[in-house]
Amino acid sequence: MPRDLVRYDVVGHTHFWTLSCYRRLTFFWHDELKWHVVRALDYIRTRYEICLIGYVVMPEHVHVLLYPHPRGSAKPLPVSVLLAAFKRQVGYHGKRQLKSLFASSGSLWSEPMQRWARAEFDKGSIWHKRGHDFNVFTQRKLLEKLDYCHKNPMTRGLVEHAADWPFSSYRYYEYDDRSVLAMDWDGSWPIEW
Repeated sequence: MPRDLVRYDVVGHTHFWTLSCYRRLTFFWHDELKWHVVRALDYIRTRYEICLIGYVVMPEHVHVLLYPHPRGSAKPLPVSVLLAAFKRQVGYHGKRQLKSLFASSGSLWSEPMQRWARAEFDKGSIWHKRGHDFNVFTQRKLLEKLDYCHKNPMTRGLVEHAADWPFSSYRYYEYDDRSVLAMDWDGSWPIEW
C-alpha cells in the first residue's frame, strides 16, 4: 500500500470506494468477471458482518458503499482490511477466469486485454494500486453517492436506464430484486446495524 495513503476509520461513518483496474483496462467487460466482483462483495459482507449499502461494477472500475461496522459493533473495522480482502478475492478468481477465457478462445475483448493476458505489461494485477476511499457522514451525501453509483452506467452510455444494468444495487432498491445481490441497508438514518 502507498505510504502516503490515509484512511479514516471513524465510528458511524459509511465509506464510498472507487477502485480502478490496472491501467484502466476493461477487466470487467465480460459478465463472468462482474460476477467475481459480486461474489467478493458478498464474501466481505458475510465474512466481516458489515452492512453493504450499494455498488456498481463498471467495465474498468467499481464503486462500493458500505458501513464497515460488524453487526452490533460500535467500532468500525479498518477499511484497509476490507479493501485487501475484497481485492484479493476479485484478483485471485478474476485472474483465473481471464486466463481460462484467453486459453479457450485465444483472445479477449480488446487488444490491451490481450496484451495483459500475454503478460506484456509490467504487472499481472487486475487492480490499480491505489483506490479512493471517501468517508460519508451525512444522509444527503450517502444518497448522492448511491445515486451516482446507479447513474454511472447511463452516464457512460452503456444503458439507457439504470434498471438495464444488472450489476448495480439499483434494481434491489427500485424493485426489491435480489437476483444478483441483496443489500443490507434499510434506508434508516443514522444507520443502525
